[in-house]
Amino acid sequence: MAPEAVREMYRLIDAREFGAFAELYDKDAVYYRPGCDALVGREQIEHYYDKKRNIRSGKHTVSRVVQDGQTIAVEGSFSGVLDDGREQEHRFAEFFELSDDGLFTRRDSFLFVTTF
Repeated sequence: MAPEAVREMYRLIDAREFGAFAELYDKDAVYYRPGCDALVGREQIEHYYDKKRNIRSGKHTVSRVVQDGQTIAVEGSFSGVLDDGREQEHRFAEFFELSDDGLFTRRDSFLFVTTF
């Protein structure tokens, strides 16, 4: 289920379904993202995506998902439009830790961008 959950997470982000997206995270999950303080808890993660993330629209393309026990590594790319109308394209790598019930407990994002 875990690789499918990762792909579903990106689909929900792209569809801007942030409530459903947040349900994939443990209530005490921690998300480390470049340019931000750690987002702690499902509510902070959802709030960031719904209110603070500066992306108007976009699409994630996942090129590789690797799972080793409770850890998942993802490689992919993103193409979209920022709130100010600028286009953004970048590659990304992410690592996820899973709870025993398959929820994300930790997410670390690495973005290959020149500007945001």
